Formats: sequence, structure tokens, C-alpha cells
Amino acid sequence: MKAQTILEASDIHELKTLGSYHKVKKSIEGELGNKLGVTGWKSLFEKIKSLKEIIANNKEYLLAILNKKTFKESKAEISKILNLDINARSWSELEKKTNLIINVFCSGGLDPYEYYEKTKLKKFRNSSKLEGIDIEFPDENTTLESVLAKYRR
Repeated sequence: MKAQTILEASDIHELKTLGSYHKVKKSIEGELGNKLGVTGWKSLFEKIKSLKEIIANNKEYLLAILNKKTFKESKAEISKILNLDINARSWSELEKKTNLIINVFCSGGLDPYEYYEKTKLKKFRNSSKLEGIDIEFPDENTTLESVLAKYRR
């Protein structure tokens, strides 16, 4: 069972339909690489709900903590923010677990509009080469509309 399926549950009853408590709990803990510290369906659902909200609001801050403080301070602060006992014995393990937790709880799927915005300039440049037009974008502030206006026939 994938963690994403578990995270999509909108209430406790939907969570229960995914399988037994131990199976669901072990599945998500396995993907996170960390214990959640819950003891029943209600606490499992509440922990998942709170982690989704906390991580969505503090994603950049959690990543910044890894670069600004000592190992013990970083581990303690991340554990405090997430309200989760992070078990890590080294920097690499702490970074790996933090990134894993963020990726599991923030991967809301692929947003087609966001993907389009990220790739449209590169795709436009490559397709223009097929037409024999070599387009250079001098900086990131250059818009597709300004380039089109320049090369319009």
C-alpha cells in the first residue's frame, strides 16, 4: 500500500477501508522511515492530518534548519516542529529522513499548469530550432510574448 493512498483518506472511516490498523500504520511508517508514535485509528488520522498541515506551512523552514544549526539542534528543532521523534544518528540520515518526510507529505501529484510554466521556454526554444531560428533567452525575466514579438513575421 502506498503512503499517497493513505494520505488521501478524508476521514477515519475511509482510512479503515484501506486495511487493518497495523498494516496501514506499518505501511506509512515504512515509507517515512520513522515511527509516528500513534496508538489507534483516531491518533493515526490526526497525526497524518497535522503532519500534512505542518509540512505544507513549514517546508522551506525545515530544509533551512539543516543548513544553519548543529546536528543536535537541527534534530531537536525538526522533531519539535513536526511533533515527531526523528530517529537519526548522522547528518546524512537526518537530511534523508527530513527530505523523505517532506516528499511524502508534499507530493500532491503533478500540477500540469506548474509543469507547463517550468518547461515552456525550453520547449519553445527547441521547437524554434526545427524552424531554423536560434533563440537565446538572455535572462529569466524574458517572457515568451516578448520573444514572439521579436521574431514574428
